[in-house]
Amino acid sequence: MAWLLKERATGCEWRVGDSDLAWEAGGYDSARFELHVLDEDVIGTPDGVPAGVSTRR
Repeated sequence: MAWLLKERATGCEWRVGDSDLAWEAGGYDSARFELHVLDEDVIGTPDGVPAGVSTRR
C-alpha cells in the first residue's frame, strides 16, 4: 500500500512507499499537505519529496 502526499496550495502530488516516509515527507504538516492512501505499491519516494523537506533515516 502506498501513500499520496498532496500539497494544498499547489496541487502537487508525491507518491510515497510507506507510512513512515509519508509522515517524514510532510504528513505532519496538515495545514500544507493532505495525506491519502493509494491502492498501489511503490518503493521509496519515486516522485521525490516536497521542497524544504528532509527525509533522513
